[in-house]
Amino acid sequence: AVTFAREHHLPIAMQGGGHGHPHPADDALLVNFANMIGVQIEPESATAQVEPGATWKEVVQAAAVSGLAPLNGFAASVGVVGYLLGGGCGWLTRQYGAGAGSIRSVELVTADGDLLHVNEQTRPDLLWGLRGGGGNFGIVTALECTLYPVKEVFGGQVIYPIGQGKEVLSEYLEWVKTVPDELTSALRIMHFPPTPDLPPQLRGTSAIVVMACYNGERSQGEALLSPLRTLGTALLDTFAMLPYSQITTIANDPDEAPPLFMYSESGAFQAFSPGDIETLLNVAGNAASGIAMVEIRHLGGALARQPEDAMAFNCRQAHLYLEARVAAPSQAQLAGGKRSLATIRKALTPDMLGETLINFLGVGEVG
Repeated sequence: AVTFAREHHLPIAMQGGGHGHPHPADDALLVNFANMIGVQIEPESATAQVEPGATWKEVVQAAAVSGLAPLNGFAASVGVVGYLLGGGCGWLTRQYGAGAGSIRSVELVTADGDLLHVNEQTRPDLLWGLRGGGGNFGIVTALECTLYPVKEVFGGQVIYPIGQGKEVLSEYLEWVKTVPDELTSALRIMHFPPTPDLPPQLRGTSAIVVMACYNGERSQGEALLSPLRTLGTALLDTFAMLPYSQITTIANDPDEAPPLFMYSESGAFQAFSPGDIETLLNVAGNAASGIAMVEIRHLGGALARQPEDAMAFNCRQAHLYLEARVAAPSQAQLAGGKRSLATIRKALTPDMLGETLINFLGVGEVG
């Protein structure tokens, strides 16, 4: 395909198996990996061989049979290869680092049409770039990644009404300063749709959600999460011991991206000021703002300790990462949400570190 595109002067677009929104590829040659979803687990070496159309659902389920876990993303429908090439921050990030660091070897087709096998012995500089530098070095046709000995975790989410937002968000930002590396968490300000598949108490409500994963004993997990599970009357609390095969139920993201126009912005932070908190709650906490969700992820831990010569990944100094997303059924309706997002960006810019995770780029105005 690459050779044909070069001969006919065509740009090339790639489509993996993930849940990312589509982008136009007009007048280009499309390489679609939808049918290349093979996953092979090697328990002895604790590695997974993955084809470029596979999603984390296939890898998580296959690895769990051997008591192993990959450094996967929040959602089951995230594509493995694109996620790892872009860095990858999931539920084991603070304990084991960015997902890109788990890449052991890559099979890659270059712009010249050459098929390369890339690892630390053959092409270490190229492997460094592939670990977090994105997908523009070539077309990945196979990837090997490390698996980790994780059989079960203590995880879930606790959901409070948006009226408790200031208390919950303030408490969360203090709490993350104290937790061990084995605990990775995130907080969301979101507006639930009035759909019948949701619990009745969540339908059509605005809420603040704390999600967490602790890789350890239940008793310690209970003790660590207690400060955030006892702040008032929760709408829902799902924390429990989970086999790692059910890890994606923590965030409980939809299997497929909704048919909406979307736009998002994101950035890294060391901390949020009281003014930042007030802006987030006043703007994103208002259902009429057009903002579908604001998510804050806790970084640090092993991610911060990964040496720069190990991988092309930034945000080592960041303590928190924020993404704000707007969604609407039409571009005209998207405009209001983008104005709300601009209000948040203006208020929070002084506290931003100027670093962005590649995996959070590229959510543009597409349907």
